[in-house]
Amino acid sequence: MRISRKYLPSNKFLVSLALAIMIILIAIALNYSKASSVVNKDNSISSVDATSSIIASLNNVDSDKDGVPDWQEVLYGTDPKNPDSDKDGTPDGEEIKLNRDPLKANTAPKGQAPNDTISPEIIANEQKITSDYQSLNPIEKMARNLVSNIIASQPESGQIDQATTDSLVQKALDDLPQKQYTGITKESDLNLISPDPKTLGKNLVIYANAYYTQTEAFRKIMGQDLAIINNDLFGEKPFEKEKIFAITSNYQKIINNLIKIPLPAIPESDGALFHLAIINDLEKLIEIDNDIINSESDTSGIFSDLAEYSKTMDDIISLLSTMDEILKIQR
Repeated sequence: MRISRKYLPSNKFLVSLALAIMIILIAIALNYSKASSVVNKDNSISSVDATSSIIASLNNVDSDKDGVPDWQEVLYGTDPKNPDSDKDGTPDGEEIKLNRDPLKANTAPKGQAPNDTISPEIIANEQKITSDYQSLNPIEKMARNLVSNIIASQPESGQIDQATTDSLVQKALDDLPQKQYTGITKESDLNLISPDPKTLGKNLVIYANAYYTQTEAFRKIMGQDLAIINNDLFGEKPFEKEKIFAITSNYQKIINNLIKIPLPAIPESDGALFHLAIINDLEKLIEIDNDIINSESDTSGIFSDLAEYSKTMDDIISLLSTMDEILKIQR
């Protein structure tokens, strides 16, 4: 593969840029979700991000139909909007396959060997570049591909839109090896009480009020840990662990209170399962925050943790909205 180094900034820069983009997007999505989650009639939550269908397979987009995907054209330095960048009559994709320079026009007379072939030394050097790329860790590859895709997606005039950027980042995150987190609280740990028809109404009111108090406490601090992590990752100071610990300590208090709340439900009912899922997701957030502050020098770990943070927070928002709808809570 012939890759132009001038289009490939340093690994450190790429990783930092991709990480910054991801954190900003997660923060935007989080803030937007607080105000814009929509509950459907079936109690499911409509996604606030409808961008996944905008670029279903960006890596295969080939605007000029020359056999070279747009994102690769960025790496080669060729024009993704022109099938023959050097205007010598041979498409870019064909020239690349024949080890000819797609940026140097072939001026040899018809019937003679083309004079735009790439020297063996350059081919060897480019093969080394490709080999170096293959040796990158998944995070470095993700950062490089993400930046290349963003550049390739820039329109001829104007800036890339937010929906496209969101889609590109999500696609990059989906390709990352993800950590798995599981909550530790079991259904048997909950304070389930028999839903006796005679007292059900009263018990539901008691539960709804307690549920509202605890989840409202969570809503007031949700995202604060991400804001601290965002500042610390790109600041000169080490992680402010005490501030994050203070937030996770509040998470734990909310968890403990949710476990104690008398819940009028039978085991494995929707109410019990939703309530348990909220607790488990809060426990996941604590695990993720602890992993991040204990791996501040491990970019790969932080990427995976932030991706899982985003998924877990989305799940909590969905669960809270569903429960609010069931309990007819207006916030």
